[in-house]
Amino acid sequence: MSSRLLRPLAWLAVLAALAAPIAFGLNDYYLRVLNLAWIFAIAALGLQIVTGVAGQIVLGQAALVGFGGYATALLMMRLQLPWFVALPAAVLLTTAVGALLGAVSTRIKGHYLAIVTLGLNEIFRMVAINEEWLTGGPMGLRDIPTLSIPGLGGSIDRQLYLPLLAVCAAVYALAVHFHRSRIGRTLRAVRDDEIAAEAMGVDSRKAKTIAFMLCSACGALAGGLYVLLAGFAAPNNFTVFESIKMMLMVVMGGLGSIAGTFLGAVVITVLPEALRDLQTYYLAAFGLGVVLILLVAPRGLGVIGDWMLGRFLTGPQASVAEAPASPLNLRDAAEAASAALAGQVHAPQAAALLRVEGVSRAFGGVKALNDVRFELRRGEILGLIGPNGSGKSTMINACSGVVSVDGAIALEGTRLDNHRPWEIHAKGVARIFQNVRLWESMSVLENVMVACPRTAGGAGPGAREAGRREAALQALVHMGVGHLAHRRAGDLSFGQSRLVEMARAIVSRPRLLLLDEPAAGLRGGLIEELALILKHLRAEGMSILVVEHRVRLVMDMCDRVVVLNLGDKIADGRPTEVMSSPAVVEAYLGERIPPETPPAAMPPAGPPDAADAPRAVAVA
Repeated sequence: MSSRLLRPLAWLAVLAALAAPIAFGLNDYYLRVLNLAWIFAIAALGLQIVTGVAGQIVLGQAALVGFGGYATALLMMRLQLPWFVALPAAVLLTTAVGALLGAVSTRIKGHYLAIVTLGLNEIFRMVAINEEWLTGGPMGLRDIPTLSIPGLGGSIDRQLYLPLLAVCAAVYALAVHFHRSRIGRTLRAVRDDEIAAEAMGVDSRKAKTIAFMLCSACGALAGGLYVLLAGFAAPNNFTVFESIKMMLMVVMGGLGSIAGTFLGAVVITVLPEALRDLQTYYLAAFGLGVVLILLVAPRGLGVIGDWMLGRFLTGPQASVAEAPASPLNLRDAAEAASAALAGQVHAPQAAALLRVEGVSRAFGGVKALNDVRFELRRGEILGLIGPNGSGKSTMINACSGVVSVDGAIALEGTRLDNHRPWEIHAKGVARIFQNVRLWESMSVLENVMVACPRTAGGAGPGAREAGRREAALQALVHMGVGHLAHRRAGDLSFGQSRLVEMARAIVSRPRLLLLDEPAAGLRGGLIEELALILKHLRAEGMSILVVEHRVRLVMDMCDRVVVLNLGDKIADGRPTEVMSSPAVVEAYLGERIPPETPPAAMPPAGPPDAADAPRAVAVA
């Protein structure tokens, strides 16, 4: 059976399973369990966004759920607000708390952030227990007005089954749209490689803050729906154990999988209740069931969920050119570049685009850069060469904001030194890294779309998204890898990854392009074709600073060359002049060893006579 037919059948089966509890009159106890599953699915979705999508480990989601639940209850009980006012207000308050957590996450990372959020969960529980005047203490808040829709059934669980399911479905639909949007791509880029994301214009602090705000909003919504269903809120409902359980839902669903989170929440909520008949052993059976599921599906239940979403998750796929016969083929791109350059006479402008003045950088006792000075003119390809360890990559990092330096780096009079990488990218500077840094979990097209300008395309969100997609495809075609657009970046060879990384750098049409060993991974003929492509980029208005070890490529494409050795600049000029410089030859090959001289003849044995005395002293 084809996938085109199997997927709709799977959706029909899911819809039938969701409608069955109401259609067949399932008892209220199991309806309560399912209602809790929908609520937990919303809370776990927030955790999936911040942990699975953005890569920030959070172990205190229950505190955010509790904050939203208590806020909803207090607004309804103390201020007499209706639920449809109290619930959105509670979500907004909790989202503000999430913004504060996002600010904390810019200072704390990894396991330290996990420990902090775990501590916040316990702090919330202790405050809820001890501040009886506000929270009701250990007994919690009772007699909270619940939501009632009599037309949907007799009991509250039957009345709220379909509304809670509808709210859960709507939240997940928004999450799927968010996942494939520009913000979703930037969060995934920060998760996969934060340094590369910042160099491509992503404000990582803003991205993390957005992730925490969305996490908090989902948690607050779940907490508010819980108190509207249960009619009470107590500290024991929002313990660290509940946070761990929600993290288990995320892991069970698969990190990064939106649809898998829903399946994980259903399994973790329903499975223990289905095993209750085992009495003493039901928790052991539950643990065994979780282990078996993860053994069968190591990537989680998201494998099933993502397959069901299909194009809803990935978005429309534009048609691409057929793959060439060889994995790496720049012939078409080089021929297009050659045709565009035909008849053009290149002459770099006299005005400097980039000025480097007295730049120094030390790593401990090692001086990577020592008072380096040079300039890059508009419309010029400037080569930066030198032996290994001479400071070339450090200079590229300094120009792109990855490392801080002493001295001044200016782009047309605007200082770049010691600025944030995303601020430098916004000024028209893009780069590739010495070691390829693609976001491997994303497609090639998504990698390039992350670096697209925010204003690409038309006026509306849909037009801008289409514009980014088109610009990314053009950049990939420009570098001869358009046929790889829909491949996963982690499946590419090193040479293909290098060309995709270059496409990602040029998609924003930067004024200054920083290339750190662009020919790495390319064989002989491809290097000459790459030189043509880079000359074409120069003709289109990009000035290029390139670090390269392949002398043939440097001689073929560079207008000038700057040579570094042990952090010092030792030469600056045209390629032919620099390559013949004695200082450059010595830096690459070492000092010239003087020829050995034969040892002096030894004097004859015995005491010297008076005539030989001066010579004997001289020899001695």
